[in-house]
Amino acid sequence: MKVTVIGTINKDLILPFKGVAIESLGGVFYNIIILSELLGENDQIVPVSYVGQDISEQVQAILSKRPNIVPDGLVAIDQKNQKVILEYISPEERREKALFNFPPLEWHHVEPFMDADMVIVNMITGWDITLDVFRQIGQAAGDRLYLDIHFLLMGIDDLGRRFPRRPEDVEEWIRIPRFLQMNEREFRIISPNTLSEVEFHKTFLRNDQVLLVTKAGNGAVVVYESHGIIGSKAFPAFTVPRIVDTTGCGDAFGAGFVAAYLQHGDIPNAVEYANLVAAANAALPGSTEMYRLKEVMERLRQLSS
Repeated sequence: MKVTVIGTINKDLILPFKGVAIESLGGVFYNIIILSELLGENDQIVPVSYVGQDISEQVQAILSKRPNIVPDGLVAIDQKNQKVILEYISPEERREKALFNFPPLEWHHVEPFMDADMVIVNMITGWDITLDVFRQIGQAAGDRLYLDIHFLLMGIDDLGRRFPRRPEDVEEWIRIPRFLQMNEREFRIISPNTLSEVEFHKTFLRNDQVLLVTKAGNGAVVVYESHGIIGSKAFPAFTVPRIVDTTGCGDAFGAGFVAAYLQHGDIPNAVEYANLVAAANAALPGSTEMYRLKEVMERLRQLSS
């Protein structure tokens, strides 16, 4: 199978709530490395992102060791790579600052890779692509499109600090993909009223869409149509004895869901698997030790049985 991942590879500086600073690659790098771990050697993961001159050799060196990652969609750009400083003020809450921002990707960057079994768009910056390009992706990918809305719902001030905001066109964005992922905060930014997840789906989405709301330590909720009825199902989080770093957990969830869904087409089972992948990610520092992902997943699975 083939998965195209569109977004931004960040250069992360993570300042944990407790512990030492972590420097690692982030953004859609989590998606592609985790998909590489979860899928087979004969599968293909194609990242589409700008790559700054300061990390180009590092990225190439890492990806060259993974035969199922095809780097054809990476776009060299003559500037420093986008850098994000993530300062945790609690184990799950953080402040973010973005530096050396990239321009949006254009249609000619992504169009060659629309033949994938799933196209993931992860809005790491919020301006990774424009709405016009996303419309074109939606037309090309159809029901094979997965959107993690993420920082589309965050503005940026003159100092690079991010803050929540609701774009005027957000309702068009969320009606394009078949699969739509957001966390609880993002859910409430779009719908400031006290709508339930099912009411949100009925208000904003098409019947054939799948809504995935991640809730950190409280697991995740999925809403979708089954037998003509829009319903929801909640999945508890897996217990993580020691949380090391929650950066990238949403990206890990998306990668886990897509990997499982493409293998068996079962939405509830894919959500449960995605929760397990996200939990394992929280037990690892940054993206530097993803070779241990399956080992940690198995340990957490045994703890929950």
